[in-house]
Amino acid sequence: MLQDAIETFKKKYEIYEDNLIIDDYIPVDGEYIIVGEEGDSFKILDKVHIKQDKKTKQVDTSGDYYGFICQADYMSKYLESNKAIKDKNIFSNNYFTFFVKKENIANRKISKEVIDGYYDILKNPTLKYSKSKSRAMYEEMEKRYGAVDEVRLEKIRAWIKENLYSFVNDKSNDKTQLKIFFKYDLREYKKESQKYFIPNIFNSTDYNEIINGSIYGLPNDNMGLNTKKPYLENKTRKVTVPYLLSLDEVIIQRKFFDYLSNQLSKGKQNIYIDDKQILSFSNDEMLEDEFTGIYMRLQKGKEVEIHDFDNVVNYQHRIRTINLDNILDTDTKHLKVRYGSINTLKEVKNIVNEIFFSGYLVNNYFTDPKDISLIDNNLKRNLLLARGALFNWFYKGSNNGVWKVLNISSLSIIKGSIVKGSIPRACEQFNLRWSLKAYFEGEVHMADILMEVKNSLREKINNKNIEAEIENDKEYYFAVGQLTSYFISLNKSSKKNHSLANPIIGAKNDEKIKTEISKMFKKYSYAAEGVRFERLMRAVLSYCSEGKVQEELIIAGYLSSSLIYERLSKGDEHNG
Repeated sequence: MLQDAIETFKKKYEIYEDNLIIDDYIPVDGEYIIVGEEGDSFKILDKVHIKQDKKTKQVDTSGDYYGFICQADYMSKYLESNKAIKDKNIFSNNYFTFFVKKENIANRKISKEVIDGYYDILKNPTLKYSKSKSRAMYEEMEKRYGAVDEVRLEKIRAWIKENLYSFVNDKSNDKTQLKIFFKYDLREYKKESQKYFIPNIFNSTDYNEIINGSIYGLPNDNMGLNTKKPYLENKTRKVTVPYLLSLDEVIIQRKFFDYLSNQLSKGKQNIYIDDKQILSFSNDEMLEDEFTGIYMRLQKGKEVEIHDFDNVVNYQHRIRTINLDNILDTDTKHLKVRYGSINTLKEVKNIVNEIFFSGYLVNNYFTDPKDISLIDNNLKRNLLLARGALFNWFYKGSNNGVWKVLNISSLSIIKGSIVKGSIPRACEQFNLRWSLKAYFEGEVHMADILMEVKNSLREKINNKNIEAEIENDKEYYFAVGQLTSYFISLNKSSKKNHSLANPIIGAKNDEKIKTEISKMFKKYSYAAEGVRFERLMRAVLSYCSEGKVQEELIIAGYLSSSLIYERLSKGDEHNG
């Protein structure tokens, strides 16, 4: 699949070349110094401070040299630390540039000896390319692009040694980079870049093979084969490396990963590729058209990491309507939910993220559990349970297994909200849960069920002419929730302790429920009074349920407005 993705990129690269990458290029945070020739010496043309906004992912591109910086910087970075020119703390790859961390200037990790080591290699690259295969590749590049201009190199070396330490305070611990560019034609930059780039592009020239006069080798992107990782070798073949690509194929693959790196720098972690286009989105953005092709999920590590790679078939952003109803008839003044119809995956994603997961879902689909900054362990546990299935639904359009995990996690989340005393939030979560349940399981009209149950119980506890008797499990479990809420309302503490409801909400059988109800009655008997309460209490204690405990009906009764405290119209019997 990777080659299919690269093939689409290759078509675009053949048209736009490096502009396809540089147009989206964002230099790392740091200070960029442009140095120009002035006769026999140099002068500083500009100092540019680049800092990317963490939220918007934007940088100021208005400077005169920003375009030059992007192009020169892209061509001048080393591929990785073990492919540094000499010292891994110097990040540049040619004598026109000098890239280091400011703190390493202050602490003198970048000594004059280290500087000399860098320029010595650039002056005589055969010191670096000692192996025959890598040396042959370098010599081929030197034939093509010419040998280094030693006079110019020595002039630049001298200026760096004389001026570098003046840019940073000796006590600085600034971890951003200082990047120095000598202002020469970008075509010169490209020549020097290629002389570094080509000999170092393979994982190791040790694995290179000449096949029909062309060089084939092991690519370095997402491949860590070395002497410490022999398990990656294919021991059953004469050539034990996993696979070999031609030089042209490795170059285009590297360009592709550079392109992906740029998307990550812009906060675009979700990549969609078909045979015509490459689309990239942040976690807040989503496809809004039909799509069939390749999906890639990226994450920044030492290099671009592909954390998910999958085929997406017939992705549909628009979905069958979800009717988000205020089932509990909750006061909506302070709620975050906008009730009504939902027709797109983006709407579902946003409301599930906010209401169930308090905004923590969208940025933690692949976060290591220990790095998720959630204090609420119940919410964190349910996020970990549901995030994989939800991710597949929102970003790949596959809802297989979604309701199975969301059915479990949403109920647990609602219970957690009640225990914390976040009753308005629990009401929102309950309403969302039942709206999703109706979507996945079919026509389950919870609002009608609750209205029927409430009307029946209301009649029974207010009509003095009939004995209040519970007729079915739905009435029973709703009444249990109502009683539990009533008892807790009698608590005289300034802040109601809703965790007291947990033994009843979490009860696994009817016997446990009646035991806990009796305990609460004994605790609050001094304040529990009134005809409605007495009738409801007798009805609950006299009814026996032999079926499975209906937790949702208990929760619905607990969260719904109290029938015991309800104000009735004139002429109806009042409590007390």
